[in-house]
Amino acid sequence: MTLRQFLAFTALTLPACALLIAFGDQPLARFIHGHFGGAAPFFAALTATADKIHDALMMHVVGMPIIFLALGLAFAVGRYAFKKKEATIFLILLLTHEFSMVLANVLKGTVHRLRPEVLFGTGYAGTGLWATGPHNDSFPSTHTATYFSLFWPLAVAFPKYRGPLLVLPGLIALGRLVLGAHYLSDVWFSIWLVVALTFLFGLLDRPRQVAAGL
Repeated sequence: MTLRQFLAFTALTLPACALLIAFGDQPLARFIHGHFGGAAPFFAALTATADKIHDALMMHVVGMPIIFLALGLAFAVGRYAFKKKEATIFLILLLTHEFSMVLANVLKGTVHRLRPEVLFGTGYAGTGLWATGPHNDSFPSTHTATYFSLFWPLAVAFPKYRGPLLVLPGLIALGRLVLGAHYLSDVWFSIWLVVALTFLFGLLDRPRQVAAGL
């Protein structure tokens, strides 16, 4: 992704998310809840299975999650033992995945947006931002950030396989809407967050090529 492409995506995403929060998220969530509830068991099972696998990869070995240890070793061996510059993708993937999860959780604890399940239940006035009480951790979607950050850096590095690589994270993101766990802006912003971090850390692999994308 070039700088121009990233800036264009940012210029689209941030205003769109603001408009969705103000006007579109709630009616869209009600529509999905009312018309696609039958798909909820499928997405619940898919998400639960993906979470079990991811939780296993996050188990600590020698004080570090397995997935971070594996990616770090793959980078070190590939880059310094085999002298393969392409091995930097493992470092980009590690950093993007870790920072995506951390920043998503930090934002959750700052924004305190009520989840759609509150809207479907007791309801609430306004946008649900900076709310007190339970179920106020909707923005952004950590699930979306977690799974897109595992696959988007690979999709950028291997555009030929972008479609297959994005099937699982795409289904997870769609599932957050169908399950009533998140609004569209929660999911969209998480995708932007992953794209932003991938672009940022991707500069480690092409420091001399930045100007070419202007």
